[in-house]
Amino acid sequence: MRWRVCALIEASSSPGRNPLMPELRMHLERLGAELVVWDPTEGFGLPPRAPDADLYLLKGDHPAVLTAAGCLADRGAVCLNSYAATAGAADKARTFARLAGAGIPVPKTSFVSDRESLARAFAGEACFVKPVRGAHGVGVTKLGPGDELHTCEGPWLVQEAIAGPGFDIKVYGVGDQVALRRVSFRPGVVDAPREPVQQRDPSIVQAALEAAYATDLVCFGADFMLGPACPVLIDLNAFPGYRDVPEAAGWVADAARAAIGGRQ
Repeated sequence: MRWRVCALIEASSSPGRNPLMPELRMHLERLGAELVVWDPTEGFGLPPRAPDADLYLLKGDHPAVLTAAGCLADRGAVCLNSYAATAGAADKARTFARLAGAGIPVPKTSFVSDRESLARAFAGEACFVKPVRGAHGVGVTKLGPGDELHTCEGPWLVQEAIAGPGFDIKVYGVGDQVALRRVSFRPGVVDAPREPVQQRDPSIVQAALEAAYATDLVCFGADFMLGPACPVLIDLNAFPGYRDVPEAAGWVADAARAAIGGRQ
């Protein structure tokens, strides 16, 4: 029996922002499913009139995507990731609290809502300041002694700066399937070059899977810095773009079929 998947995306008109969709469409076709896309950021009525589907892929954490997804979930729609997991991951403060509570190595992190509190949390030590809700490194600033913050308004997360080699290890996962890429971090750059990691560090893979489990994410992206003592998880996202991970489309298609179980 043919079934239908609707992907809720953002920036549908921006070239390169949703590289997974063409390959995912082909994989779903092989499983007997049709893929349609809907960009809630272009506006919608309430309740939203989303395309009818057996499953909704929550590909994005823009406020419009989250609102539309929440309305769909209220009406009993099946979502991947779930609405609750997607909304939880969009709140970076809540995410780091959950990760720390699960015993996953993360930077020392503080939540601050005004510049006076920021100055106290900063206290002249090198740190990263991040928006509580953000993506692609937009608004992330590294501060050193004597520096002042001149970027986005609060609230912010203030995190200790981890001494590392100057690149991140990104883990792209769907369930227990993962791919690792080495990326030089550049705030706001979506398509920075990615190099496959030939020799996996088992501790990074294990920490990424534990992070996904702790936050109820099936489709996830986890960023690590190689700290002096161990790899440190510095960011976790729901449903990344899986750029340069060709096998990811098949993983997501299989996860979509599993999510609806016997409904198709």
